[in-house]
Amino acid sequence: MSSQRIAGSSLRAVGALLLLLGIAHLAATPHIPHLLDGSPRNVFDRAVGPTLLNHVLVGILLLSVGFTIYLAAAPANRRHILAKRILLVNALAVFSLPASLLLFMRRPEYYSAPLFLAGTLLVALISLLTLVAACALFFSESDLPSNGNTKRST
Repeated sequence: MSSQRIAGSSLRAVGALLLLLGIAHLAATPHIPHLLDGSPRNVFDRAVGPTLLNHVLVGILLLSVGFTIYLAAAPANRRHILAKRILLVNALAVFSLPASLLLFMRRPEYYSAPLFLAGTLLVALISLLTLVAACALFFSESDLPSNGNTKRST
């Protein structure tokens, strides 16, 4: 199996995993108000709407990134330069997710919540796999310029 095929298959799997992560994110949305329980009423009223909106938007964006990775990595598409650029840009965006989680979610109780912990571990694995596979496709030898000794196969 060629490295391009492995990278393409890996990216298709990543796209599917991101779709699942987006679904899980949206499924976890109803649990968000409970995180704000115990807050003063005025704080709860001001925070619940933006917090829910943020959670839904992230879920939607995970779905769209997963879908574009899945489509761009399809065998018929992955050799096109535009698909490779989409994969590389999405890989860099996904690669920023684990760092963002660590930077902004500093409270230890978050990491004891099973859904959050599963999502965090999945995002870390997905981000590494995405970046490696996208780079393997983007910089694949078969697409690099040759030294002029190219023969056309018939």
